[in-house]
Amino acid sequence: MSIRTTQFAPENYYHIYNRGVDKRKIFTNKRDFERFYISLYLLNDESYHPPTGLYFTSPGDVKKEGQTRTPLVNILSFCLIPNHFHMLIEPVVENGLTKFMHRLLMGYAKYFNKKYDRTGPLYDGAFKAIQISNEAHFEHLLRYIHLNALDLTDMQWREGAITDWNHAVEFLDEYQWSSHHAYRGAEQLLPVVEKGVLGDIFSTPQEYHNFLRQWSMRSMGDVREILHHPEM
Repeated sequence: MSIRTTQFAPENYYHIYNRGVDKRKIFTNKRDFERFYISLYLLNDESYHPPTGLYFTSPGDVKKEGQTRTPLVNILSFCLIPNHFHMLIEPVVENGLTKFMHRLLMGYAKYFNKKYDRTGPLYDGAFKAIQISNEAHFEHLLRYIHLNALDLTDMQWREGAITDWNHAVEFLDEYQWSSHHAYRGAEQLLPVVEKGVLGDIFSTPQEYHNFLRQWSMRSMGDVREILHHPEM
């Protein structure tokens, strides 16, 4: 069940997710995805003060190196889909996760409502948080988060019925709004996922690739039980 608390302990891992109210799209075009993606990097810094205005700069203009940062959380993986998002997060300071998510979701909702001249809630209630309970939960969640992008295709990944894994991986490699490509060894537009974190989980991109393929032939009932999701 979802954790309804603001107490998220450092050195623990949490599956964070939410979707648009009434299952509406919260990312309608590239600029929306880009705004949220940049926020994952910029707002994960205790000392960062967001500027006023509708847009941040583009990813290519954000300073990546040689700056002092005080991260609130470690983002281990993420995937942004038009009407929802998933993240695997480790708080690194007290109240870090709560502060980061408040900044991220409030800031993006203000941007979205102003851009599209709308009012009211953007999300389906407060963000959902499930604490990772064991190693199997952690491992399956890494795969599950990245494979979510396949919902944008006709591949039946949730039923364990992908017949062409090369095609599936090609799609995931090309999908920009996920940390999958970082695990595959590609350079990130912004260092949302720390390189040290990647190395701690998989020693090589090929190890991750082999791990991803092991998803096949799993029923969603089995996966829900491992991930502690009543529905996904």
